[in-house]
Amino acid sequence: MLKIAVCDDSRELLEKVEKDLLEYESARITPVTVHTYSNAMELLDGLKKTDYDILILDIIMPGFTGMQAAHEIRKFNEEIKIIFLTSSKEFAIESYSVGAYYYLLKPVLKEKLFSVLDKVVSEITSKQESCVIYTHMGIVNIPFAKIECLEVYNKHLVFHLSDGSTKETRGALTDYENVFLERKEFLKIHRSYILNMDYIHSIEAGEIATYSGKRFPVSRLLAKDIKEHYMNYMFTKEV
Repeated sequence: MLKIAVCDDSRELLEKVEKDLLEYESARITPVTVHTYSNAMELLDGLKKTDYDILILDIIMPGFTGMQAAHEIRKFNEEIKIIFLTSSKEFAIESYSVGAYYYLLKPVLKEKLFSVLDKVVSEITSKQESCVIYTHMGIVNIPFAKIECLEVYNKHLVFHLSDGSTKETRGALTDYENVFLERKEFLKIHRSYILNMDYIHSIEAGEIATYSGKRFPVSRLLAKDIKEHYMNYMFTKEV
């Protein structure tokens, strides 16, 4: 899920941007959570409780400005993508000092906002050696090398990681199957499981044991092919 915070002292603009973001969710079939804040101090308090992926922030606000807030945020959060909103271009240079991702002039056009959001999501998902998923905690970027197994059950996908933890998102195995099986280390061992062969400890009757001690079922129809595929993979890896 894409977690977005919007901060502006104009209630009208907050409602407009929130409406646009919900339209983006529907148009891109991308889960989005939106929280709105009417001043920078409320935003800073909110950031202590929620780990946002994107911040859409007005620069010119009474009292504590958006630019001041951005400088404070960068002291404890280098990852959040900051998209500034403003009616003036005079802050463009300073916006780069806080690592702003983009600078949108008011009035905010929905098409322009969508284009910027597309770039943010594309940048996250384009990392070659990682798999990006949307969880209830926001966007999570998982290195393929740390994924032991991908499991599906009840329309949920569970990513079993090498440190024993798991990450979960909604979806079907087919949503990620092509991405995983294009990589030589991954093998489909069951209709509900795709396994990283680098973590195989042993292949036994009806199941595969990994070095972490987990056991995953093997499809009876695929058992022979799985053993051959694994042996070929290990031979090639050694060479």
